[in-house]
Amino acid sequence: MEEEGYRAIEAKNGDQCLQEYKDHKPNLVLLDAIMPEMDGFTCCQKLRSLEDNKNLPILMITALDDQDSIDQAFAAGATDYITKPIFWSVLSQRVNYLLFMGQTLKELTRVKSHLTKYKQWQRLEHQISYQWQRSFSIKSLFQDCLEQLRNPLEAERLGIHRMDGKLMAEAIAPGYPSVKTIEWKKITLLRLYQSSYEQGETIVLDFSEKIALSEEEKTTLEQLSLKNLTLIPLLLKDKLWGILWIHHCQASYQWETWEMESLRHLSSLVVISSKITELAL
Repeated sequence: MEEEGYRAIEAKNGDQCLQEYKDHKPNLVLLDAIMPEMDGFTCCQKLRSLEDNKNLPILMITALDDQDSIDQAFAAGATDYITKPIFWSVLSQRVNYLLFMGQTLKELTRVKSHLTKYKQWQRLEHQISYQWQRSFSIKSLFQDCLEQLRNPLEAERLGIHRMDGKLMAEAIAPGYPSVKTIEWKKITLLRLYQSSYEQGETIVLDFSEKIALSEEEKTTLEQLSLKNLTLIPLLLKDKLWGILWIHHCQASYQWETWEMESLRHLSSLVVISSKITELAL
């Protein structure tokens, strides 16, 4: 396999296979049906049951050419099977095909996820535009927008602070604390990034990397169990009106370019809505 340009990781038994998979997340698993301690069928079933593993290509290698063994392999979640003795030309074709199909299914899943998110963005924008045409509570608008944004952004917590320090709204996943008792300048890291905000720059911080924070700021953010922090300035006529902050606590979030652009556009609509409401009072 390695002579053909593949990087291969070997495991001596089913338990080691499961651990190696968790450590390295390979694109394909070649699994011998007969292994010590845990047979390949059981190992295959356990691999398939892992989170986000529905499309993992698993090729079962077996000396058992009877129909019952083949049925058992597919019932355990194998994508395909090949029998011993193994001919490299056959194995190579199967591996190449399964890798191609695996990448295709990943891309399809990604496109479906993007489409779902895009539709959610559209609904939010239509909602704001509709509310412009009738009387509405700006606090309710902020809260509704954040609640609907939390799921597509896979965020545990997000909120909007106005530049006078007022928390306009906050949406939180079950089991996570509010930031209401924390000073807003610490939540927004205003000391570090005010000039960046005034220039309209978005700040994305990955806490797996070293970040230059004061001890007080570190303590505050550690209480929030952040993996990723996104800070988006909300500008009104080039003046800093507030900051939208987004907390990812379970895992870092990889922003798509279109997603960030949509979020900025939506944020602008919300800020304009707020200003219209103030003028109407």
